[in-house]
Amino acid sequence: MTLPQDIPGGSGGRQEREKRMEQKHVEKIKGYYDRNGEFKRNEKYSGKDQAVYTKEGDKYRWLVMEPKGASGMEVTRTDTHGKITARDTYESVRNVVYCTGIERLCKDGRGMVQFTADEAALINRLGGNDRKDTAENFERAVHGTADGYEKKMISRAAHKLSELSEESCMELIATTKNRKLSERDFSVRHRLAEIRQRRKEKEATKGKDRGRKVEKSEMEL
Repeated sequence: MTLPQDIPGGSGGRQEREKRMEQKHVEKIKGYYDRNGEFKRNEKYSGKDQAVYTKEGDKYRWLVMEPKGASGMEVTRTDTHGKITARDTYESVRNVVYCTGIERLCKDGRGMVQFTADEAALINRLGGNDRKDTAENFERAVHGTADGYEKKMISRAAHKLSELSEESCMELIATTKNRKLSERDFSVRHRLAEIRQRRKEKEATKGKDRGRKVEKSEMEL
């Protein structure tokens, strides 16, 4: 990952990115981090290997999307000092985008905290409006389960969140909830599309059956 101060200028990243991952998937991933569309592509810092998005009047807090292979994407965010505070990875398979890795910077700045898919699910379910609210939700969940494995998993996720700064913690919660909401919406739309397709096929089959019956009746006459 190239840091902000090291990226050369250029504007060829958009075409290169579209060749590697479908643009609709790129936009979907970007929406996880930028639900209100505040980040705009910055052509000055974008290049053929990555796209850099910045907010108006803020040239340090970057959202960077870097293609990885034929269908992968690495997304990073930086703070006001240009230091990476978040790193997530994605893989697109047909029409589905999967999050394959989640990392956030420790509040002491000495390393990254990795979160599993199960921990992300807990964050989506228990994440609150602030750190205190979130901590209370996790504590209630720990006391509310008798399953030893689940209790351990919840406690581990809560501990990892405590290693993040307030800002990073809330960013992770917001991003996770946006991603899960998008996945849920896609799942609903996908199921509805399948239902409509089955209805069309059923109606088409009925139409063919009616046609054969009419043809048979005419032959008998």
